[in-house]
Amino acid sequence: MIADNRTETGSRPLAGRTILSARALQHLAVGVARDAARVSAKDVSVTLADHEGALIASVTVPVVFGPVANQSLDVQGAHLRRAMIAGLEDYAGRRVTSVNVRFSGVRNIKERRVS
Repeated sequence: MIADNRTETGSRPLAGRTILSARALQHLAVGVARDAARVSAKDVSVTLADHEGALIASVTVPVVFGPVANQSLDVQGAHLRRAMIAGLEDYAGRRVTSVNVRFSGVRNIKERRVS
C-alpha cells in the first residue's frame, strides 16, 4: 500500500510516501484479530485478499471460554468483524468490505488471582 499525502509543516507542505508492505499488513491484521479475540498471536490465522481495491479478510480463531468471554459465538464473531474493519481502516487506511470468521479449537481462560 502506498499513500501519497502532503502534510503541512509550518509554511510549506511536506511531500512523501508511506509504504505498507503486504507482510506488514498481514502482521497488523493478526494483531488486530488477536486483540479482539483475546488470544495469543499463534492462535490466530488471517488471510487477506484484494477485491476491487478493498480487502476481504478471513480470520480463524479459537473459541474462548472463561470469565472474560461470557458472550455467545454470534456476539464474539460480530465483535471480531467490527474490530477488523475498524482496525485496518484506522491503522492502515485500508477499506475492508468483508470479514469471514471461523472458530477452530478451544481456549479456556482461567481467572488469575493476585496475592
